[in-house]
Amino acid sequence: MSPAQKREPELDRIGRESFITLFLAAGRMTEEVEAVCKAEGLTMSHYTVLWVVCLDAPENPDGVPMRAIADGVLTRAADATRLVDRLTREGLVARRPSDQDRRVVLVRPTRSGRSLFERLTRAIKALHREQWSSLTLGELRTLRTLLVKAHWGDASTRARHPLESLPPV
Repeated sequence: MSPAQKREPELDRIGRESFITLFLAAGRMTEEVEAVCKAEGLTMSHYTVLWVVCLDAPENPDGVPMRAIADGVLTRAADATRLVDRLTREGLVARRPSDQDRRVVLVRPTRSGRSLFERLTRAIKALHREQWSSLTLGELRTLRTLLVKAHWGDASTRARHPLESLPPV
């Protein structure tokens, strides 16, 4: 067998290198966001719960159902409950049963929760600007488009991905 026949196909090599690069970049960027959150005494998962609750507050002034929080943080309901328990103990969210369905628990941000969310969001936005500073806006748009396509498929064949419905912060 000649060396050319033993060579790895380019699609396999590029796919593996892309995965490794994405994995390493995601890990580094996640660690940096975690450090910003940790400085405020939270984890990135707690921040994500605050994100869901605070951004839904104008549309749901009584609170966001726990199920929506679990969907919004892309985690199991038990994990969402644990995260909300901690935020409740910290006085960052409040919860109560729904008036329409007592089985549904609604969660809303407290004044201090909203304040912390806004402070963290400013810091994380600044961090993201730094993290992506080596790319132009056009390159960043292309990267986002390619990542969405890789994860959720072609626009003509995929369901709407969760980020499309998020309001701006």
